[in-house]
Order: sequence, then structure tokens, then C-alpha cells
Amino acid sequence: MAWASVFAVAAEEAAPKKAVDYDYLLPWDKKAVRLPPTAEAQAREPFQIFDNLYYVGPITASTYLIKTDKGLILIDPTYDFAAQMVLGNIRKLGFNPTDIKYILITHGHWDHTSGVWALQKATGARVGMAAEDWNIYETPQAAHPYPTIPRDLVFKEGDVLTLGNTSIHLHVTPGHTPGCLSMEYTVYDHGKAYEALTLGGTGFNFPAEWTKPYIDSMRRMRAVPNIQVLLPDHPQINDVLELGDQLKSRRPGDPNPFVQSRQAVLDWFDTVIKAAEEKDRLETAAAAKGL
Repeated sequence: MAWASVFAVAAEEAAPKKAVDYDYLLPWDKKAVRLPPTAEAQAREPFQIFDNLYYVGPITASTYLIKTDKGLILIDPTYDFAAQMVLGNIRKLGFNPTDIKYILITHGHWDHTSGVWALQKATGARVGMAAEDWNIYETPQAAHPYPTIPRDLVFKEGDVLTLGNTSIHLHVTPGHTPGCLSMEYTVYDHGKAYEALTLGGTGFNFPAEWTKPYIDSMRRMRAVPNIQVLLPDHPQINDVLELGDQLKSRRPGDPNPFVQSRQAVLDWFDTVIKAAEEKDRLETAAAAKGL
């Protein structure tokens, strides 16, 4: 997809929904699906993306399952109401949830963390995120209350989590939240290796003081070499569910639709950075006017 042209159209046609909401600048904002907060409304059949990676989450927030030779790693437990659905999806794929050794969380917002209490209870897994986002998780907002677990693994920039034959390189990428955690790991398609990246938050629903750190974080992630697979924390950001549907009709020898060219990945980051720079410009102008 030509993200640069999509961005240009979105920027011309859209108007801010409210003064502090700049998500309209992002090309995928119009793709956002708003569904009732129930497991029934959010139900999604799980599917295999790569030899060692599966989608097991609901429709509006991503949950990924990584298979290693020493157990499973889950990325983002998502909502509390979806926890049993996620566990059911894992079983549908033939896995035992008790084989999950680690639950990694991209950031502390409730749509990525409120399900961790139920999933940790069901699996006994260790749970990790960055310190700043443990702080967010541990103070639920009144609008979205949820039970919490005690603070467990606290990751910092440059940490590497290894389980068996799989290593996940962890990057603290502040912006969307102060302690967003982005994860770099290897996936395999019929044995061929590709480098994948799960970003720790791309939405623009954060205050102006975090816009420049967000831009810096995106520039750092753009510079990570060899990334060809983008696995975002909300499926509409890179058409995860649509690409999953394409996999159903994939024939032997067809490319995996989740694998992008290196240039396409760089273009994707350039589009996001350009949108963030526009957010920064608008915020600076508003501040100058005392708004």
C-alpha cells in the first residue's frame, strides 16, 4: 500500500475530532473498528502467521503467540473481557496455555493490560513491561477498572529475553506512553527467517510534551536493520486481520503477505514520522496562540 499517498489524502480530507486528538493524521485512523466491549462482539478465530507465530487476539487489539522449543511467549493480553477468548484461541491452535512462560506487554493502557490478571492466573507465566508503564498499569482509571498483579519483570532499553531457540530484543520507545516497549524478534516462513517488529504504541492520543520523544522513538525503530515484518499492537495499523484472511488462500510458493520489502517498511515509518511532525507543528502553533 502507498502509505505516503494515503497520508496525503487523509490529511486533506479529515478534520480534528477534538483539540487534543490528532489520530486523524494517521492513515489507518479511518480503519479503526469500534465494537462493544464484549467477547462475543470481539471474537476472532486465531490463525497462523509464520511457522512460529500466531494471532490469538480479539478484533480491535492484537495478541500474538510465539512458539519456541522451550515453551510459548504471549505479546499483549489485551482486554479483561477477552481473556477467556484468548485462552480458548490458544487451545484451538493445539497449544496448552500452561506452556506460556512469558507475557510481554507493549504498554500500560488498559486495552493491552487489563486481561493480564486472568491470563497470568491461568498460565503461571512471568509478566514484563517497562518501569514507566508498570506505573500506568498499577493505577487503573476509574472508567476502566481491572484487577492488577504484583509488579514482575521490569525491562529496560537493550534487554534481551531468551526462551529456548528464541530471543526478543526489547527497546523502550517513549511517546504513546512513557514506557512503550517495542519488540524485535525472528519469524520463519517455511524455514526462511525474517526480522519482525512489534511497536509499543503508535496512536497520537498523548500530550504535546511527548510528541518529540515519539518522533525520536520512531526514528530509532526505523533504523533497526533488516525489519521486513510489522506486527502492530492494533490490527488495523498494518491490516493484520486482512492479511490473515489472505493467508487462507495462499498457494504453495506464494509469498507470505506479512513480509514487506525493506523499502516499504522504511516508507511506513516515514509516513508515521511525517504525521508526528505535523502533530508537533499543530501543537506548537496552538501553544503560541495560548490554546
